[in-house]
Amino acid sequence: MFPSWQKFVFFGVLLLCFAGAAGHAQTAKHIVVIDAAHGGDDAGVLGVDGAAEKDVTLAVALALQKELAKAGGLEVLLTRKTDRTLSLEERKKIILKTNPALVLSLHANAGFGKTATGFELYYPGFAKVRAANKTVPAVGAPDNRHLNDTVKLARLVQKNLDNLFPRQGRGLREAGIPLAEGLAVPVLVVEMGFITNANGKKKLTSRKTQAEIAAALAKSIQGFF
Repeated sequence: MFPSWQKFVFFGVLLLCFAGAAGHAQTAKHIVVIDAAHGGDDAGVLGVDGAAEKDVTLAVALALQKELAKAGGLEVLLTRKTDRTLSLEERKKIILKTNPALVLSLHANAGFGKTATGFELYYPGFAKVRAANKTVPAVGAPDNRHLNDTVKLARLVQKNLDNLFPRQGRGLREAGIPLAEGLAVPVLVVEMGFITNANGKKKLTSRKTQAEIAAALAKSIQGFF
């Protein structure tokens, strides 16, 4: 039998351990990765008056990080914080290292003629998962749960961007997402607008609109959790 004072010390240590574990659980934060597409030598799409996609994506990513910091509760990481070249594989390494709850990849659109407008959302296809499930799943391959989470996030983003840009949504599209390949995490690509359209370029390069897009995306991310 232990003396009474040793029992007291033993149970005291146990209480401290439980308290520390509980405190850690309370302070644990979801990690969100915001990917500002392109950068550095890769300008991305060049729009009206030479406006570069890489500048728009970085501006919105920084604004989004700032917006999410206001509310707290999330740890927000950017794949790039400056105008630097970052390969697809380097972006994936950042994502794998941080093991985030979700990844939002920001882009500006082009094509479909100079009058094309609106935003689009892309997510990895379920068809690829169904095909992969017929064989031995690859390590890190996305599963239905991650894709369902991506669609959940996409619908929230769609709703909040619809409020910002009424009747300009071009829908949710299933497509191959290079950034998502081999990653077991929800990945959503947001084409924020057409930089090749004069009006779209004006909005996408406006600090005011960039802040509004960031606020809409922040609301969507917070709603996801």
